[in-house]
Amino acid sequence: MGGGSSAGGTPAPNLGVIDTSDLLRGGDTLIIRLTGVPTADQGIYEIKVDESGKVSMPYIGSVLAANFTTVQLKKSIEEAYVQQEIFTNPNVTVDLKEQRFVDVTGEVRMPQRVPYTKDLTALGAVAACGGFTDFANRRNVKLTQSGATREFNAKEIQADPSRDIRLLPNDKIHVDRSIF
Repeated sequence: MGGGSSAGGTPAPNLGVIDTSDLLRGGDTLIIRLTGVPTADQGIYEIKVDESGKVSMPYIGSVLAANFTTVQLKKSIEEAYVQQEIFTNPNVTVDLKEQRFVDVTGEVRMPQRVPYTKDLTALGAVAACGGFTDFANRRNVKLTQSGATREFNAKEIQADPSRDIRLLPNDKIHVDRSIF
């Protein structure tokens, strides 16, 4: 299946409700269940999204997965089986195998990987680590998102929680030690 010319195989950015943290990306491991087909073809497949953003499925080959949600990928795979006349009524489910995390290091009480949730914020991740230590530099906390690092002032955010930063999977927070 090529660039996804079918309506269900194309990402739906026009909906305006897709959270980018829901999108699949290279390296994600998926559990794909194929049912509603002859018993010999039914199965559960553990498949990794490759560096080109695709997954390989029996009989239909590569299917674009990166930048799709699990629901969009499900529809794309089902449509490919029907359009290529391999199965008439396939039922596909797609789930992420592993949980996504945010790493919090440095001057927090319990540095760790915090399980990612859609409502996780920078200060929420620090709180999940037991909060700042007495030696933390709260004015210059480093946040790395999508490969870019920036600093934020946690004291200002604590004073105005509406300024807290929503996190994405695989973000990294590092709290340096204060010089005072």
